[in-house]
Amino acid sequence: MCGTILSKEGYRVCIIEKNTKTGGCLQSMCRSGHAFNTGIHYMGSLDEGQILHQYYKYFGLNGKIEVQRLDEDEFDVIGFGDKGDTYSLAMGSAFVDSVAKRFPGERRALKQYAAKLKDACMSLPFYALEEKQSDAVFDNPYLETNADQYLCSLTNNKRLQQVLRINDLMYGIHSDKTSLLLYSLINHSFIESAWRMAGNSEQISTTLSEGIRAAGGTIICSRTAVRLTVEKGIAKAVTLHTGEEIEGTQFISGIHPQIILRMIDEGDLKKSYRQRIEHLQNSPGFFVLHATLKERTFPFRNRIYYHCNRNHTWPDKLMLTPVGNECAGYARAVSLMAHIDFEEVKPWEHTKVGSRDSGYHEFKTRKAMQMIEAAEQQFPGFGQMIERQYSCTPLSYRDYTGTPNGSGYGALKDCNRPLSTMVFPQTGISNLLLTGQSVYFHGALGVSLGATATCAELLGKKYLMDKIKGC
Repeated sequence: MCGTILSKEGYRVCIIEKNTKTGGCLQSMCRSGHAFNTGIHYMGSLDEGQILHQYYKYFGLNGKIEVQRLDEDEFDVIGFGDKGDTYSLAMGSAFVDSVAKRFPGERRALKQYAAKLKDACMSLPFYALEEKQSDAVFDNPYLETNADQYLCSLTNNKRLQQVLRINDLMYGIHSDKTSLLLYSLINHSFIESAWRMAGNSEQISTTLSEGIRAAGGTIICSRTAVRLTVEKGIAKAVTLHTGEEIEGTQFISGIHPQIILRMIDEGDLKKSYRQRIEHLQNSPGFFVLHATLKERTFPFRNRIYYHCNRNHTWPDKLMLTPVGNECAGYARAVSLMAHIDFEEVKPWEHTKVGSRDSGYHEFKTRKAMQMIEAAEQQFPGFGQMIERQYSCTPLSYRDYTGTPNGSGYGALKDCNRPLSTMVFPQTGISNLLLTGQSVYFHGALGVSLGATATCAELLGKKYLMDKIKGC
């Protein structure tokens, strides 16, 4: 996205990618004829006139990527393990009514909730696409407001609190650290309109890459950046693992901030900045199970399912997403996702993809079975529907994306310590900027806002916001 913005503004862009193809967690993998996405499962605010639609219009993505709107009346379906004990969330103006059906005494609270989430989003300049009196993110009061405490102040109904925090898989499991600002960016966007990738998520990176090349840019894959040369506070060149050196006038790193530090000599960054970044806590990683299904066994519903495990064993919560398009009213593939502690895969932390022992594969088989058993609480017989299955752990994410411990969303933003845990584009090296999921916010919307904020350091905030708003 940064490369696209700067290409539009006449910069000569060179992108260096360590993998064989661009995109990080936009990459997908093909198994048994089905494309499984590694990162994007669903997105919000893609209706015309909504914020992600406007950004994707500017980036040239609208009409070029295959997305599908989720069921308007039930985009999220939430189960708690008891028969018939499910809750549905609807989009737009129907959201309050959909939740109030199960919580009739909470209608007023739900209206306040929907309005609060919108206000929090609109407080961000790059969301509202207009300059604020103070447009510094760290001055935003919603950044210091704890989302969990807000929900508890909104209602005493414990089950409603659980329903409203159901997709904490989308922002991490540390409810005591999640700000209302991050919570609102994710939940408000889904309430506005929820979409999933009907095709593979690589369409996004492929389309952006084509635009960069068409503007004269260069994209170099299968090259790992290993060192950034800095002289007198100015970045001069990046050295690749092949020994090649690429010079530049401006540098933007999409690498996790803790990893880019290792590429810069000790004295080239302020000690206080280096220590702050090195001590960042990272968000947890995921265990993901991709499954192809036997024909005509799992009815296709264009919605996302969440399940809370009544047995209080791992996984305590999982998300199930349909993959691809329906076939005669049935799904042919699904992906299941749950948080997992890195300590569980630590015995294999010094191994790489393709070289792990039988113990690791036995571990994955055992975890996959636990996940299937949990899913069967909501979908009886689910295990018998599976034709083939494939799984990955935080180690897989670490090896492909270079994220410490395979973190799902990069650096953890702590609302109790926003100034010390938020990562901003500036680094102290005048021509080195940061972008990616650790900067500002994560997710399809978060990184769009973050990439824009990064490029605004070069182009000017108002200038770039006007460009996006007026496209």
